Amino acid sequence: MKNFNFFSKSKYSAIFSSLVIFSILFPWNNIIAETMGSATYKIQSDSVNIGGGDSNSDTYNLSDTLGESGTGDSSSANYNMHAGFWQMQSSYLAISSPSDLTLSAIGGLSNQASEGTMSWTVITDNPAGYTMSIASTTTPALKSAYDSFSDYTPASSNPDFEFNNLSTNSSFGFSPEGTETSDRFKDNGSVCGTGSSETVGKCWDGLSTTPKVMAGSSTPNHPSGSIVSARLRAETGADHIQTSGDYTVTIIVTAATL
Repeated sequence: MKNFNFFSKSKYSAIFSSLVIFSILFPWNNIIAETMGSATYKIQSDSVNIGGGDSNSDTYNLSDTLGESGTGDSSSANYNMHAGFWQMQSSYLAISSPSDLTLSAIGGLSNQASEGTMSWTVITDNPAGYTMSIASTTTPALKSAYDSFSDYTPASSNPDFEFNNLSTNSSFGFSPEGTETSDRFKDNGSVCGTGSSETVGKCWDGLSTTPKVMAGSSTPNHPSGSIVSARLRAETGADHIQTSGDYTVTIIVTAATL
């Protein structure tokens, strides 16, 4: 969630804001603990049995194991366990939960801007990797009881390399960062949506209630995981008066295995 707090003593005094950002995370799978490991490997699950395997025909697929005991589902207030070799074959996905973010004060009667970043660690053993998207719960995203910042709108279908805010407007946008940033937010040094670079502080887009993919990978990143960040920026134009108040936005970050 992002909160902009503006405090103004008079019509002509500067308007200050602080941005607090809270995120809601939606990983689609629970993390599963490893049973064995060393400095060079980890085994997610093991099985002691006397036989089994895959079999199929035109009308069925069967995966069986002979000799296992104590299989089935069990749970408590703190865990869910799916015991049994075949039950443990599903992939897992986990995301860390970042702290709230507060941006520095900005002026509402002059051209000023503030930026900050939020980061998530994503871990999955899924062979096909994962995808991660970001969305806001309202349109426009950043609002107070009396005013709002416009959601940043790129000039084309791809993000803008630079954050371009009109002097008569105030805007709020985001830019993903990290080695697994999606291709749409990568650049060739001057244009976004092309090339393989991920230039810090470049390639800007606006939040929407419709999720936008900002990162992902086509391979597993277990066990170390990957860091995905979102740089957030609020800017007021030189010819725009931003109403004093507390500005807030809630963002939803969703990760899913592919």
